[in-house]
Amino acid sequence: MNKLNLVVVPFHDWKKCEREGFRTRDAHFMQEFGKHSAVDKLLVIDRPTSLSEIVLLRRGWRVKQGQLLSKRGTALVTQVADKTFVLDVVVPEIIRPLWMQRQWTPHAFGLRRMADSVSHALSYLGIDKSYATFISAPLFVTLVQQLDSRAFILDAQDNLLKHTMYRDVPDLREYYDYCQRHCDLLYANSMETTQWLAQKRPDTTHIANGVDMDIFDPSRPYAVPEDLASIPRPIIGYAGKMQEMFDVTLMERTLSQFPQASFVFIGQQLNPKWIRPLWCYSNAHYLADKPYQQLPNYLAAFDICIIPYSIQRQHGGDPIKLYEYLAMGKPVVTTDIGGAGAFKDYPQVRVAQTDEEFIAGLRFFVEQIQSRKIIQVQPLPAECSWKAKADQIIRAVERRWDMKAIGHAD
Repeated sequence: MNKLNLVVVPFHDWKKCEREGFRTRDAHFMQEFGKHSAVDKLLVIDRPTSLSEIVLLRRGWRVKQGQLLSKRGTALVTQVADKTFVLDVVVPEIIRPLWMQRQWTPHAFGLRRMADSVSHALSYLGIDKSYATFISAPLFVTLVQQLDSRAFILDAQDNLLKHTMYRDVPDLREYYDYCQRHCDLLYANSMETTQWLAQKRPDTTHIANGVDMDIFDPSRPYAVPEDLASIPRPIIGYAGKMQEMFDVTLMERTLSQFPQASFVFIGQQLNPKWIRPLWCYSNAHYLADKPYQQLPNYLAAFDICIIPYSIQRQHGGDPIKLYEYLAMGKPVVTTDIGGAGAFKDYPQVRVAQTDEEFIAGLRFFVEQIQSRKIIQVQPLPAECSWKAKADQIIRAVERRWDMKAIGHAD
């Protein structure tokens, strides 16, 4: 068959990835799709930017890297890699984005201006007659409904109906229903979300998160970051976002149980008020968010890695940090969330159902380290790489593409 052309609408767009690093599931898939031998051209549709964001937040509205190829009004097409192109669009709205807040995203994607800009970009790249659309959230259904894709794929990632920031978006459940009715392929990153979607779409496929094993490679030398150098060991580290899913009560109990250990936290504080109680403890060290390319240096310097998430407040996700921790060969203590249970038999992993089990698991590894005992490590299999997971999706799209071509010929 001919090579695939893909239109990707990511939850975290290319602009955001430039600022923060390509560290999310959709970011990794964008990169891997763009390198895949079966893909001819990849068009990434960035989240449209409003005038109010540009003026009030001084937010950049287009990618910074790459070669500008096309400008049509407030829509730009930029080539950012050999086969990868990005569409950025400004929507001239000021008041509406301010009062709609997160509801503005599906509104903006559904505008005729947005669909026209996508159509022009597709035509400019010569792929308007034959392409597949891959979206990373149902919020973009309003755009999908206006496209003429040969195949439609949703990678549902987390269940946004359980997410504190998105569950109140109007029509969100209807967007999920549309995807379940119309998707050619439907994926989710956790078994919980997969099983929920499978109630209406039994063919929903679970693809767990993964890791770039070339970046997170324990055999490579890593310099100890300067802000870690003076922190006493053992260092127990957390790398990730901090919001309501982060179990502050569990973490406070843990900090008080291990006063001689140093707990290091890096990542975005999405809810600073929620996480604030931790900074009252002298053995808690918040070192701010870090560029993604520096993350392996921090993980290499951690003695133990943790994921203290609330089982009750989790929203059907699968933490990427778990795979990055494991790829770096680190002992891991985590609550039983996402795909953690798949690794419960790994000797370097403790999966906790309760606060007591979390603290006990951490105590085991701390005592092992203090007594200088070797902690056995089971390496991740190759199928945990983002490359392998992206290939699984691309091959499935090819098969569906061929089936549709046969049906059309008949």
